[in-house]
Amino acid sequence: LEPYFARIRFTKEQKRLWFRDREGLLFGFGVGFYIFLKIPLLGVLIYGIAEASTAYLVTKVTDPPPPPAYCEKFVESQVRWTNKHEFLKLPLENLDSFNIRTEKQEQNSIRPGELQGKKFT
Repeated sequence: LEPYFARIRFTKEQKRLWFRDREGLLFGFGVGFYIFLKIPLLGVLIYGIAEASTAYLVTKVTDPPPPPAYCEKFVESQVRWTNKHEFLKLPLENLDSFNIRTEKQEQNSIRPGELQGKKFT
């Protein structure tokens, strides 16, 4: 989680609230890997998998960070986990449903003055 917190500058109180809001998920996620890390020789491999899985988990429980200039309002919006119940009710095959942008959403997100390039399929 250190790279995430290096990019998103939370105050001490905001970071505490961020962890409190996600503590159940983080504990359940971490305890499984903790047990597997205790297995000799296999623990090193599991450690690499745990690091990659933690990065994936952060993408699921947070929104993508904006450019640094717009970070202040973003930090306030990330302290509380807004789609917690919807995310926890999702079946495993639909975990990416909150992160997938449809073509209609992409057309609506084009900013004025932004060039629209070719779409490759």
